[in-house]
Amino acid sequence: MKMKKSDLIIILFIALIYILMFSNIVQSASVEGVSMYPIFQNGALTFYTRPNSIEIGNVIIYKSPYFNNYIIHRVIYANNGYYVTQGVDRITNPIPDNRIGLEPPQGITKNLIVGKIVEFGNITFSIPYLGYISILFSSII
Repeated sequence: MKMKKSDLIIILFIALIYILMFSNIVQSASVEGVSMYPIFQNGALTFYTRPNSIEIGNVIIYKSPYFNNYIIHRVIYANNGYYVTQGVDRITNPIPDNRIGLEPPQGITKNLIVGKIVEFGNITFSIPYLGYISILFSSII
C-alpha cells in the first residue's frame, strides 16, 4: 500500500506537536466555554509557551486569584506590570475581567500568568474538539 503525500504531512505534523509538547517548549490547554469564540471554540486544544513579554492583544492563560481555575483571554490593557483581560466574544463577555470579578480591579500581575498562546502572525493555532478529552478526564478526577 502506497502512502499519500497528504498522509505523510499529517503524520509529520502530529509528530512535531508531540515532540514540542514532550520537550516542554510548548504546552497544551483545553478551552472550556465560549468567551473566546470565534478564536477558540469550546473543546478546542490550544498551545502556549512561557510568557517572556506580554503586550496588548496577546492571548494569555492566567490563574484567577479568586477562583481555582485558569482563564484564557486577550490582554486589552497593560499598565505598570498589571494586565486587564477580556474574552473576545462580546455577547458572553461584554465587559473586562477586572469588572466582573475574575481578576483584581487593577488587573493581574505577571506571576499569575501561566503562558501566552502560540500565534503565527495573527493566526492562533488550535485543534477543534481534541480538548474535550482533557476536559472529560479532569471532570472524572
